Amino acid sequence: MVSNLTLIVAIPLIIGLVNLCLPRVLQKLLTIAGLAYLLYLVYLIYKGGGEAAHLYGSVIFAVDKLSLFVLIFIQVLSFIILIFALKSIVPSDERFFFPLFSFTVSFCNGAVITTNSIIFLVFWGLSGVVLYLFGLIPRTDAASQSAKKTFVLVGGSDVFLILGLILVWFLNPKAGWGLWNTQIGLEGELAYIAFFSILIPAFAKAGGFPLHTWVPEFAKDAPIESVALLPAALDKLLGIYLLARLMFNLFQVTLTMHLLVITLGALTVIFAVMMAMIQHNGRRLLGYHAVSQVGYMIMGVGTGNPIALLGGLFHMVNHTMYKAGLFLTLGSVEKKTGTAELDDIGGLGKQMPLTFIAAVVCAFAISGIPPLNGFYSKWLVYQGTLELIQSVGRGAQIWLLICLMLAVFGSALTLASFMKFLHSIYLGRRQEKWAGIKEASPNQYLATLGLALLCLIFGLWAQPLPLAKFITPILADFGLNPAAYLGSYQPIPVLLLFGVIFILGLLVFVAIKKVRYDAIYLGGMEALEKFRIAGTDFYNEIKDMKPLRWFYRNAERKHFDVYDLGGQGAGWFTKLFQAVHRGILSEYNLWIVLGTLVIIGVIYWLV
Repeated sequence: MVSNLTLIVAIPLIIGLVNLCLPRVLQKLLTIAGLAYLLYLVYLIYKGGGEAAHLYGSVIFAVDKLSLFVLIFIQVLSFIILIFALKSIVPSDERFFFPLFSFTVSFCNGAVITTNSIIFLVFWGLSGVVLYLFGLIPRTDAASQSAKKTFVLVGGSDVFLILGLILVWFLNPKAGWGLWNTQIGLEGELAYIAFFSILIPAFAKAGGFPLHTWVPEFAKDAPIESVALLPAALDKLLGIYLLARLMFNLFQVTLTMHLLVITLGALTVIFAVMMAMIQHNGRRLLGYHAVSQVGYMIMGVGTGNPIALLGGLFHMVNHTMYKAGLFLTLGSVEKKTGTAELDDIGGLGKQMPLTFIAAVVCAFAISGIPPLNGFYSKWLVYQGTLELIQSVGRGAQIWLLICLMLAVFGSALTLASFMKFLHSIYLGRRQEKWAGIKEASPNQYLATLGLALLCLIFGLWAQPLPLAKFITPILADFGLNPAAYLGSYQPIPVLLLFGVIFILGLLVFVAIKKVRYDAIYLGGMEALEKFRIAGTDFYNEIKDMKPLRWFYRNAERKHFDVYDLGGQGAGWFTKLFQAVHRGILSEYNLWIVLGTLVIIGVIYWLV
């Protein structure tokens, strides 16, 4: 009998292959039916039907609490995003989109449930390939360049993953090619090389600093549905999944490494949110925020503290909900207006009220406004970091406090930039050319409202649902005691308090109801449409502030972009090799001998 774990990988893979030959209508029907069945399968696995799958006597697929948690939300998010995509994809792109969609689900499922490093490498690499192929769908020069950058950063990091997993096998051969529970001590050069070699692809996939620059580029040029599926959702799940395995299963991490990972998380938060604030393109703004929120996940997982770990994993799944929702609401607007440039939109709240409501809920959730889910997960990360601060030395305490302040400040800047986002699209003065725009199609607003509803549910019932059912049990698998104290936050009273304030304000408005509407004049003349305030220039002045001017100028010159820096370095090495390789046979022999000696020396030093 074929196990459910095998089916959850094989079914979407088969559907993707079959869809290559089917007409578009059958593609959609088969894909939605397949995803619905995967939801049923994952329910069976959750109820205890996740028997391990074997190949030649070795376990290849299995689930523990972490892999089951990620597996569940891969299916849930994929299904919701697929509902949106059923009537949103450009007809000429549907032929390739739906097969790639099924392949993506299959490869992500396989990467999460395999216990074998070699099989994990295969699925991990294939998930990067479909990411690249999604980027090529628009068939434009800009999309091709973004896809190329994505492939180089994400695919190139796989080289480090191969090296890291080989070194893990070398350091602990008794575990074979097992991916779980090797618990290697961080002692010696090989252990540190293996640790960083696995850390790099985890950061590249999730979009952590400094390997994040592919995310806003991909978000700007790829189909919005694929952006919601991968960099906003599934890639975050895979990247943080690998980071959690690295920190708690593969290695016994030292305090120094904890501090390093936390620092990189804090830098991810603040650098990306600073770039998001000045964006005029909605896709790029959301892309930078997709990076910024990864920083909280990295900090939570990186601390090693149980409460912060709960917050990091909770924030991981929270982010997939509200970030996918934000991208899809923007997609609904873009499909009506034909643009994602914030300067060109505005005033669509009345014409697209359901999309507006979903966008507001998701924007408040990502900004950490209670009682939505983003507030609670960030709060857990902060609380766990404060607990870690109490147990370390004075120097580490100061360092961690700086990281914590950067994270809190980043949350405030997130709210500020989403005020700009909401105003620019849904509020303000509407241009006359958008007067005929109506609400998005039912499949689109049902998907976005569904994601917004999940943000509310996971905020109001965080402890009894996601934490108790899915996340707290993961700590036992990691050898950590479940947190006995998660604070006294009560979301229901907070929601009621907000409701009372809203009702009081509404009553005051109805009681007074003295509103006068006057014409707007500019210089004694009626204000023309071209003089409207779009809202995109709210934070442009920060680029010229003395403390930040240097950062923004270097960011615009791509001095922090690993991809461009690597290209410049490769060009320099190319010129160097062209200079030393002059076509003389004796010189070629000399370089071969010298290169061999260098390789022998490196191997001798490592061993």
